[in-house]
Amino acid sequence: MIRIVVCAAAASLGSVPVAAQDMLGAPAAIAAPAPVVAVALVEDAEPALPKGGSPGFEPPAPDGAGGYLTPNRGLSGEETTWHLRVALNVAALGCRGALVDGYNALLTTHKAALAATADAVTMRYKARFGQGWQAQHDDAMTRLYNFWALPPAQGAFCAAAQAVLAEAATLAPDALPGFAATALPRIEAPLVAFFADYDRWRTAHAGWAVRHARAPIVAVAAVTRMRMGPAEP
Repeated sequence: MIRIVVCAAAASLGSVPVAAQDMLGAPAAIAAPAPVVAVALVEDAEPALPKGGSPGFEPPAPDGAGGYLTPNRGLSGEETTWHLRVALNVAALGCRGALVDGYNALLTTHKAALAATADAVTMRYKARFGQGWQAQHDDAMTRLYNFWALPPAQGAFCAAAQAVLAEAATLAPDALPGFAATALPRIEAPLVAFFADYDRWRTAHAGWAVRHARAPIVAVAAVTRMRMGPAEP
């Protein structure tokens, strides 16, 4: 007689080993990857020139007190009045519009005061320079006209001149010298503001040029010859 022996392992075919059960169980939670943080790269862009500015421009020298040694520094009372007249003349020629009528009215109302002012300024040059006074006077006035005609500041300069002429229209004939003392700094303010903007740009650009191994910007000789410093040597 043949005896058939059934193996115990066969009886447990339907069971799965513990290790296998672990493998077939729910997978463990997998940690999500850390989010990728975008780092913005700050571009070290070349500083932009002030509007209307050009590389190589040379402003007047700083005065050490936040201002500039413009042609309007250290003036006598008569020179202050004359420099204001020159500023308004440049405004009438360059800004046009209502400034022309305002300037012509100023010349008419204050004709005597302006004539006396012109004589006083002439006498000052004659006393200082003798026979060569005319050349010195012409040179100083050329620099002064060039100063007021600075292109980048013309928009704000025209607005300041318009306001000054509007006030001047209400002056008595003998009040112009006193008015000039306060009006001259106001009409010069737009130019001084441009000089300050330009110097800030020049400082920023010099630092940028160092960081990027670029050649620094230097004053252009043609601009330097404009001699935008004090009106008298």
